[in-house]
Amino acid sequence: MLSKAPQSQLLLDLADSISTKGTKSGTFVMYNCARLATLFEGYQRGVQQGLYPTFPPVSSLDFSLLREEGEWLLLFNSVLPFQDLLSQTTALDRAHHAPGLRVTARTETVCKFLVQLSMDFSSYYNREPRPHLFGQMFARLQLLRAVQEVLHTGLAMLGLPPLSYI
Repeated sequence: MLSKAPQSQLLLDLADSISTKGTKSGTFVMYNCARLATLFEGYQRGVQQGLYPTFPPVSSLDFSLLREEGEWLLLFNSVLPFQDLLSQTTALDRAHHAPGLRVTARTETVCKFLVQLSMDFSSYYNREPRPHLFGQMFARLQLLRAVQEVLHTGLAMLGLPPLSYI
């Protein structure tokens, strides 16, 4: 229901089954949240086992090591524009004459954004693995940390908790 514009008619027939399959559903967004949680948990276990060094400060990362198109797609289409999207999808109406504050949220825009981000992340995640150095690994992990933050923030705006496992 959150993916429908407020001015759109919403038909809900409980006799019909609701599809949770495919890449355009909230389930797919939650699945990718769980993927990211699993990825970062695996990294933390690797650090504890001495397989990986601890994550360095973000300021010391060399983001020029991110050379794949999918990495830049995630950064420029999702991570960087996310704050602007949030600004554009919520508005406070102080001119409203009833007591209290009126908030307008365009949840359908956030839902579409999160679905597209999930599709882009899934394509990136499923690519052929390539050997990498720690610098590139850290730059990629920071990118994915930013993707995770966008997913979590968008879901929080919709009042939905992210999943950490499925």
